[in-house]
Amino acid sequence: MSRLPRVAVGTIHAGADATALVWGLMAALEACGQHVQMYRARACFAALEGATVMSGRATRHLDSWLLTPDGCRQALLRGTAEGHLALVEGEFLPPGAAARTEASVGGDLDVVCDWLDLPRLAVVDLSRLEGCRLPQRPAADGLLLDRVSSEAGFYRVQTLLESLWGIPVFGGMEEAEALRAVITSLAPGESPPRWLGEGLGNALARMSDVDRIRRLANSRAFSFRRAPAEVLGQNWSALRVAIAWDDAFHCYFPETLEMLESRGATLCDFSPLRDERLPEGTDIVYFGCGHPERFAQALSENQCLAAALRQHVCNGLRVYAEGGGLAYLCEQLELPDGRRFAMSGVLPALARQNGHPPAQVPYALELRHSNWLGSAGTRLRGYLNDRWRIVPTGSLRVDDESGGQLNLVGRHQAIGSRVHFDFAADPVAADRFFAPHAAALELASARVD
Repeated sequence: MSRLPRVAVGTIHAGADATALVWGLMAALEACGQHVQMYRARACFAALEGATVMSGRATRHLDSWLLTPDGCRQALLRGTAEGHLALVEGEFLPPGAAARTEASVGGDLDVVCDWLDLPRLAVVDLSRLEGCRLPQRPAADGLLLDRVSSEAGFYRVQTLLESLWGIPVFGGMEEAEALRAVITSLAPGESPPRWLGEGLGNALARMSDVDRIRRLANSRAFSFRRAPAEVLGQNWSALRVAIAWDDAFHCYFPETLEMLESRGATLCDFSPLRDERLPEGTDIVYFGCGHPERFAQALSENQCLAAALRQHVCNGLRVYAEGGGLAYLCEQLELPDGRRFAMSGVLPALARQNGHPPAQVPYALELRHSNWLGSAGTRLRGYLNDRWRIVPTGSLRVDDESGGQLNLVGRHQAIGSRVHFDFAADPVAADRFFAPHAAALELASARVD
């Protein structure tokens, strides 16, 4: 038995936004010397990513829809350095609500709490309370109050909830309108300024017992068994993967990139905004999601890199892209106001931005044709991002579609997906995805056009 500091923080109000409080909690913990590793209970990218600014570490994921209980435990062990505190963020099932199904929610914070024996901090948004009416008592080890009107108001509500629910209140955060306005003003994909973290941390610490939260996180033992090295999968020491990484493309699962390196692959980053060629000896070009719409003009002007990508595909080599990366592979990108920009032209299609995309939803994709991701009928689990709609302008292979929307498309050895996959959560899919090039070509040659 060992101790791995860990705690879950989640709202109990459907659709409530606890971003300010969670960022403030991370900043307050870091300020008192406690290093924090953030996890999300769903393996999909948030519109705003503050963990790196607040703690210096990228967000990781513990998803009960993608991982087994043991897989979650191993992911927690791999991702949390010694002495760090694992903070798992999500939404608890609202008290009294009907049980959720995997198909509707995907990763479930309540399930992860059960699997990993996580202490639970429930966030009560006071702006959601109607007069003196309280929601049903949540199943929690502690409470955090959000949008508190004043210090006096905090103590009044603390006394009320502790007496009625019998759950200790560990702290709270005031309205802090100016700080929350900064969060609201951030564009999707834009990093928050560092001073915002300090301000949010101070706002939370004023009415919170941060040391008490640390003690709660350290209160439970954690038994574990590390996965033996021999089951980690194939060796990819000969594989060279070029990762598109700059302000336009930066949404990757850290677990996937670390899996690549742990198996021997060489990762080299390049910038579609600045570089004119791909890294030497590239086998696979990997575009994660991002926000190419914010840099459409600059991407359009870098025709040297676009030509290098097309030549890479013409040479029979592989390209894979998700979300915003898929939009960049298309011939053109169309913004909600109707403006169009030329993109790389790897895929004969137009990427049309949805100005008001719904939340990402769990999606089980099934390959219609064989390609180097798998044979026909292969199922892959991820989260569907409806931010981009793909409209063919030429001969385009459609490997999955739903509701009239194209979710996985390809041409030659280039594949683009509207579904985000964490390949580290599916070792079998990872072995297909990063298979030696000769094997990938053999599988692709068997596809039905």
